[in-house]
Amino acid sequence: MTWRAADIPDLSGRTAVVTGTNSGLGKATAHLLTARGAHVIHAVRNLDKGRAAAGPGADVRHLDLADLRTVRDFAATVDAFDLLINNAGVMWPPLTRTHDGFELQFGANHLGHFALTALLWPRRRPRARVVTVSSFLHRQGHIDLTDPNWVRRRYSPEAAYAQSKYANLVFMHELDRRTGPDAASLAAHPGYARTHLQSSGPTGLRALGLRLLTPLVARPATTGALPTLFAATAPDAISGTFIGPALLDLLGGPAVVPPAPGTRSPELGAALWTLSEELTGVPFLT
Repeated sequence: MTWRAADIPDLSGRTAVVTGTNSGLGKATAHLLTARGAHVIHAVRNLDKGRAAAGPGADVRHLDLADLRTVRDFAATVDAFDLLINNAGVMWPPLTRTHDGFELQFGANHLGHFALTALLWPRRRPRARVVTVSSFLHRQGHIDLTDPNWVRRRYSPEAAYAQSKYANLVFMHELDRRTGPDAASLAAHPGYARTHLQSSGPTGLRALGLRLLTPLVARPATTGALPTLFAATAPDAISGTFIGPALLDLLGGPAVVPPAPGTRSPELGAALWTLSEELTGVPFLT
C-alpha cells in the first residue's frame, strides 16, 4: 500500500526544524508536519516570505545557509529538536560565492547544513532524526576534495549541483556511522517536483527548458515531500537509508532507493567530514 500524508503519525509534543520553508518542498513538508501536531521551526532566508508562507502564529526564524554567522545565530535560538530536515537548497546558479567564500551550491547545500546539524546535535532529544534532502541528480556527481569550491576547475553549474547533492548522501551515511541508537540519519529525494528551485537558480536556456518541462512532468510539491516525510516520521524508516519515489526515481510512493555506491565509502565519508569541519570551523561532536 502506498504511504500517504495521512499515514504520518501524531507528532504532538515534538519539535521539527525545517530549512527552506518559503515555498515548494519545504513549505509542503512544514505544513504537513504542523497538521500532525508538530511544533515546526521555519528556518528561512527571507523572513517576510517565510511568514507569508507559514501563516499566522508560525515560528519563523532567520537562517541563511550561505552565511555561517547566521547559521550560528539561528542554532543558538533552538533549545531542542526531535526532527531536523535539511531541505533548503540552490540549483544551477552562475558561479557565486557565499559570504564565507565557498561555491554557493557546495556552501549552502552541504556546508551550511553540515554546520547547522553539528551545532544542533547536542540539543537533540532521544530518538531524534536528521533527514538530508538530496536529489537523484547526485548520481551524476562526485566530490573533488582538492577543489570542492571550484577555484581551479572550470565551473559547471550542473556538476557543482551534482557534487553538492552527492555530498549530502556522503554526509548522511557518515552521520549514520557515527551516531548511536538514540538518533537516526536518513536522506530523501523528491523525484522531479514542482518547486521554486527550478526557477530561482538556473539562467538562460537552462531556465527556459525547465519552465517548459516542469509543468508537463513534475510532481506536485505535496507529493514530492512524501519521501522526506516518510524518512522523518515513519516508524519503520531505518537510519542510513535513502528514500525516494519507488519507480525510476520519478514516480510512485516513498521507498528505499539505492544511492550511488561511492556515497557509502567510509574513507570518503571521514575525509569529507574532516574537510567540512575545517572549512566551516564548526566541530561536529558525536
